[in-house]
Amino acid sequence: MADAPILDAHVHQWDPKGTPREVTTAVKLLGWSPRLLETVVRAAIPKPLIDFVGKADHALNNYLPENLRHDCGEHASRHEGVVHVQAGWKAKSHRDLVDETSWLESIDPTGGTIRAIVGAAHLDATDLPEVLDAHEATSPRFRGIRDMLSAHPDDAIVDFARSPDLMRNEAWRAGYGLLGERGLSFDAWMYHHQLDEFITLAQEYPDTSFVLCHLATPVAMAGEFGGRGVDAKERERIEEEWKAALTRIAAVPHGRFKISGMLMPIVGFGAERREHPMTKSEFIDRLGPFLTWTLDTLGIERCMFGSNFPMDKVSIDWATLVSGYDELLADRSDDQRRRFWAETARSFYRIER
Repeated sequence: MADAPILDAHVHQWDPKGTPREVTTAVKLLGWSPRLLETVVRAAIPKPLIDFVGKADHALNNYLPENLRHDCGEHASRHEGVVHVQAGWKAKSHRDLVDETSWLESIDPTGGTIRAIVGAAHLDATDLPEVLDAHEATSPRFRGIRDMLSAHPDDAIVDFARSPDLMRNEAWRAGYGLLGERGLSFDAWMYHHQLDEFITLAQEYPDTSFVLCHLATPVAMAGEFGGRGVDAKERERIEEEWKAALTRIAAVPHGRFKISGMLMPIVGFGAERREHPMTKSEFIDRLGPFLTWTLDTLGIERCMFGSNFPMDKVSIDWATLVSGYDELLADRSDDQRRRFWAETARSFYRIER
């Protein structure tokens, strides 16, 4: 089953020049000079965010269906589409977050590549029901929401959450419950130290299906990042904490898990600092032990593949990433591989064949 079909459960499509993003103005003014553009962006954007991205070119250039298909390389025939996950749309009002869903419909109206959409909404907003209605009216592929939870007490680590207290906000918790009432799912992304708080939330709202994105990003587990993980002892502590938290969330029966995002610079593997992307053998050697443990602990039948492209593209090519997973999964059953590559995502996001 090395040629099992692939449904990539975590991709960000964007056009930083033609749609409202943090860098849109700079791209419009300076896009003619990539070197100048990156210099200006690096000077204007807070350092923790620059460090998180690693190399600015992946955030400054388009990533559209045609770019993704090109990245598939030797595995193009296996590719059956993607789940788009909200990607930094700069809305003037809460209702305007729906414009991202509308834009996705315009760039792929037939759904040949974008098979499901995880949109943006503020779960604590008073107009949340109306915004969810608008998402659903805009696209039949709309499946759920990601309202980012990632927040860190260290100023060197970028926060993506609107507030570090979202999970303790009663209005936000009610919005999380509303997703379940409406048959919508939640894409949960946080740092690993926040997992226990999320576990309590998930247990309180068992009717809201969730998928944990990026394995709750263990900051600096594999190497120094932002002044953390500076020695082997500290990295071992981070790994132990991360594994303990994942073991606890594995006991939440309605959860699913994206095997994604582990090559973001913040995890600490350091491939973004090299001239050439990580090779397949390096991927297997360095990430293999973590990923094998994760699949065994969470249960491969509850896990789904997500490339997190183009964010992880800073470290590895898509085709190399897939080839690496193929080798890591060589001893798994055909059914387990089918589930990992496509069927778990297909079921969770209600994607028809």
